[in-house]
Amino acid sequence: MNVIEDVFGVRIPVIGVVHLKALPGAPLYQDESVADIAAIAVEHARAMVDNGVNGLIVENFGDVMFQKRVGPEVTAAITFIGSEIARAVDVPMGFCVLQSDAIASLAIAKALDSAFVRVPYYTETSIVDAGMMDSIAAEALRYRKNIGCSAKIFADVHIKHSYPLAQRPIELAAEDCWHRGLADAVIITGLKTGGATDPEDVKRVRRALPDLPLLVGSGVTEENVSDYIDYVDGIIIASSLNIDGKVENGPDPARIEKFVKTLEQYR
Repeated sequence: MNVIEDVFGVRIPVIGVVHLKALPGAPLYQDESVADIAAIAVEHARAMVDNGVNGLIVENFGDVMFQKRVGPEVTAAITFIGSEIARAVDVPMGFCVLQSDAIASLAIAKALDSAFVRVPYYTETSIVDAGMMDSIAAEALRYRKNIGCSAKIFADVHIKHSYPLAQRPIELAAEDCWHRGLADAVIITGLKTGGATDPEDVKRVRRALPDLPLLVGSGVTEENVSDYIDYVDGIIIASSLNIDGKVENGPDPARIEKFVKTLEQYR
């Protein structure tokens, strides 16, 4: 069984993203209590799960401008929020601590016995708005081993909002991420949040690596899901499930239900 199907218990799972409001210390933080931020996150998580989403990624999306590594206040806040979500919904959950703090993500996953983490900059060195993002795979793998964390690592290649220094074909980047970086699954995205992933990128990776656990990570909609369905093992989706399809809005139950029903036709 593919590791993605094993984690989520369904073929081609829909993995929703809980975008957290700005947390303590972030430029846009509004002095809200972490409990209040958690309550909103729980509401969003329930809206997704109640309408058919198979898993969740919890992400500090409101913490722009992102840091390479977060402070303990962010790790503590996300852990608390994650624990509240875990009490409210019963689906596999993972964490993505932006910009790409795999250590914080794994620490949270260990504390909450979570299923997976997402690491945007894993085996590639990339130029981003925060500066240079170095590969964190070696450190993350050793940290996961040292703390006895069972969470799977879902890692991006050619991640959105970035420019890899090594301009290699995406299928070679995916191969290294899987075979050398020991990622449990690889994620392919578009160029920006909500931007459609190029179906040709997905096809190239799948043809080169037919057994790779592969996720599409941005820009999937009800209208274009058929472009990916024959090539991926799971779908990470956020913007198109929100009210008016906008990333800044909360989940739209009707959009979620409609997308899940569309996907069911292909499963």
